[in-house]
Amino acid sequence: MTRPARLTPQFLATSALLAWGLLPGDPASGRPLMIREILRNDLPSRADYDRIEHGYYEQILDADRRLNAVSGALAGHSEPVEVEHGRLTLKVADIREFVLKPNMTLDPGRRIPWSTNSNGMRDREYPEAKPSRTFRVGLAGDSIAAGWAVDDGAGFEPRLERMLDDHSRARRGPSVEVLNFSVPGHGPGQRWSHFSRVGWAFAPDLVIYEATPADAGWDERRLRALLTRGVGFDESVYREVLNAHGIEPGQDFEVYKRKLRPLRWDLLAGVYRAAVEECRSHNLPVVWILIPRVGKPADPAERSRLVALAREAGFTAVFDACDAFNGVDAAELAVGPNDFHPNAEGHARIAQALESWLAEQLRQAREQARQQGRAIADATEGAERR
Repeated sequence: MTRPARLTPQFLATSALLAWGLLPGDPASGRPLMIREILRNDLPSRADYDRIEHGYYEQILDADRRLNAVSGALAGHSEPVEVEHGRLTLKVADIREFVLKPNMTLDPGRRIPWSTNSNGMRDREYPEAKPSRTFRVGLAGDSIAAGWAVDDGAGFEPRLERMLDDHSRARRGPSVEVLNFSVPGHGPGQRWSHFSRVGWAFAPDLVIYEATPADAGWDERRLRALLTRGVGFDESVYREVLNAHGIEPGQDFEVYKRKLRPLRWDLLAGVYRAAVEECRSHNLPVVWILIPRVGKPADPAERSRLVALAREAGFTAVFDACDAFNGVDAAELAVGPNDFHPNAEGHARIAQALESWLAEQLRQAREQARQQGRAIADATEGAERR
C-alpha cells in the first residue's frame, strides 16, 4: 500500500467526527463546536479499449441504450452519432452527457437489480435540507461507486455509511449520511461536473472523489466527441488545459483526437485541481480514493502516478485502496467472468478497507489531540511558575 498523504489538522478533525463521532470527551462539553470550527501510462491496450468503449458502457447503461457517440467515434468514424438513451439514463446537454433517471426500479427478475431515489441517485431517499446533528458525506464516482450489478444496499457506499453511522452513534456522535452522486459510465471530469451541479444543494461536510486505475485517458477519449459537438470548452474541469494548449471550437474530430492524445494526464490533473479548488471555496475537505477493479491489477507505475497526481492537486487526504482484493481469486469477487465490477463480497472488502483507513486517521487524530493537550498543559504550568 502506498504511503498515506500528510494529514492536515482539518482532515484529522473531520476523520474523528466522521469515523467515530467525537474525540474522547463529554459531548455536552462543547467539543462538537470546537471540531466544527476546525472544519471552518499511456492509452490502454486494444483489448482494454474495446472492452471499455463497447461492452462496458453498453452493459452499464442498459442493453437498449447505444453509446454510438463514444464507441462509434472512437472506432474511427469522424462524425459521432447521437446517443439513444434507454431505461436507466436521461440525456443532458452538457459534458455529463447523461444522468440517472429518478424514481426508477428495474423490472423484477432482471439480472441486475437497480433503483434510484427522487434525486436520481443510486441510494436511499434523503431530504435536501440536512437534518440536525447529521454529518453528511458526498460521494462522486462511477459505476463501481454506484454499486453496478449488486443489489441495492450492497455496494461499498451504503456499507460504509452503515459502519460510520453505527460507530458515531455508539459514541453519542452525530448521525452519518453518505450520499451517492455516482453515475455509471461517467469519466473523471463528468463525475466532478455532476457533483458540482447537484451535490452542493445537500450541504455536505466532506466530499469523497472516487477514482479507478482506468481513469488515465478517459477524459481525453470522451472529449474527442464532446468538443466536436461544441461541448466542454467552458467547463471548469477542462477549461484551463484546453486554453493552455490552444484547443478551440470549430475543429473536426480527427484534429481534436490528435491534439488531445498527448494531454491525457494533463486533463486528469486539471479535473483534480478543479475539484480541490471548488471544495476549498466551500471550506470543505475533499478525499481522493483509488478503487480497484476485479481481475484488472493496476500497473504499478500508473498507480503511483495517479496517487502522485492526486497529492499534487492538493486533495485533503489520499487513499489507495487497490490492495483490498489482494490474495483473493478474482472469480470470487467479480460479478461475472467477463466483468471487472466487484460483487457484494468485493464491495464489502472495499468498505472494510475504507473503514480501516479511517480508523487509522482517528488514531492519529486522538494522538495529535493528546500531544496538543500536553503541550498546552506544559505551557500553562510554565507560565504559572514564572
